[in-house]
Amino acid sequence: MSLDLLHWFRSVPENVPDATRRYYLYWKALYFICVLAHVYAIVAFGLSGVTFMFFFNMVSVPLFVFALWLLQRGRFRLAFWMVNAELTLHGVGATVCIGPVTGVHTFIAYSVVLMFIQPFYNLRTSCLFALVPAALLIGLMIYVWDQPPVYPLSPAWTMTYAAVSWSTFPISLAAMILPFIAEARRAEEKLAEAYEESEGLLLNILPRAIANRLKQTRGMIADDHDEVAVLFADIVGFTRVSDRLPPAEVVSMLNAVFNDCDRLADKYGVEKIKTIGDAYMVVAGVPDAQADPAAVLARMALEMMDVVSQHRFPGSDAPVRLRIGLNSGRVVAGVIGQRKFAYDLWGDTVNVAARMESTGEPGRIQVPGVVAEALAGRFDFAPRGEIEIKGKGVMPTSFLIGEQPGA
Repeated sequence: MSLDLLHWFRSVPENVPDATRRYYLYWKALYFICVLAHVYAIVAFGLSGVTFMFFFNMVSVPLFVFALWLLQRGRFRLAFWMVNAELTLHGVGATVCIGPVTGVHTFIAYSVVLMFIQPFYNLRTSCLFALVPAALLIGLMIYVWDQPPVYPLSPAWTMTYAAVSWSTFPISLAAMILPFIAEARRAEEKLAEAYEESEGLLLNILPRAIANRLKQTRGMIADDHDEVAVLFADIVGFTRVSDRLPPAEVVSMLNAVFNDCDRLADKYGVEKIKTIGDAYMVVAGVPDAQADPAAVLARMALEMMDVVSQHRFPGSDAPVRLRIGLNSGRVVAGVIGQRKFAYDLWGDTVNVAARMESTGEPGRIQVPGVVAEALAGRFDFAPRGEIEIKGKGVMPTSFLIGEQPGA
């Protein structure tokens, strides 16, 4: 029997909306307790000779049973108002009948609280509705304070009513409020978890400084950076190999290679901009300035060659090789657009870095002559000579070989 009752308390009909489920369970428990409490009131008022409240509660018990019936059929709002009206009238009638010292006026306070525990009305409307029983309670207390009760009670019954009313009042209020305080805490915890997840996703897309700026403004972000280094890397032969491999294996290989590149980006404190197919783009010196960005990316490029060469194409012993282009200079960096935006770079420095990669050779790091000159004495280069660069004409280029000992 107890298990059946517990199952009934926990059961929620399928027609109850998700947003109302916790209110439904709360109302069911509350109305059931009200039935028991008013059965007790019938006995107490009958024994103490308070005839009016005896018959009043004889009507109240079936009213609460009817409210439970209404809940089962989805008539939540009607049941809500019936119960609130009964609690208010019960508080008024009992207070007039046996006096305020017995504490029965607290029933009206329950109605005030219940006005805020519902999903039907917003806070402003709830406050307006709560004013009615609150004002009624104040007016009632003013009226009965100097009035003798209609049914004078013996000291024993006065003490009994007062003890029951004032002891159950804080317990009842706690039972009314605590479930929703607990629900609010759970909601706050879930909100904090969701915020951490969204923040993590945002920082995987944008640098932290840019993400913080976007939270404060919806406008375009565009910043000039004078000393920046840009690196493009491309997997050699990827298109040919990917044509004969299952898509899952292609993506798995790319994921493994680029995860290693991401770890190197973290190690050198540079900013990954994006991947485009099998191409990887990274920058040093944005959004925050960085000392000697060209040297930082030169070291990263050399280590990228070693790390990526440890990977193998699926179904082959052939090592994965990169073709890398590197350039340094001035860029414009920022975010444009309102949907699916990304942090990106623009400018001649970016274009030349991309050309260094596309015109380079497998397994080598190509840089323009100005970068080789800037890093001379710390890194070793092999001059390639002059090559035709689209949009720039003929440019002297070199291959980065390695870093000089002690540099």
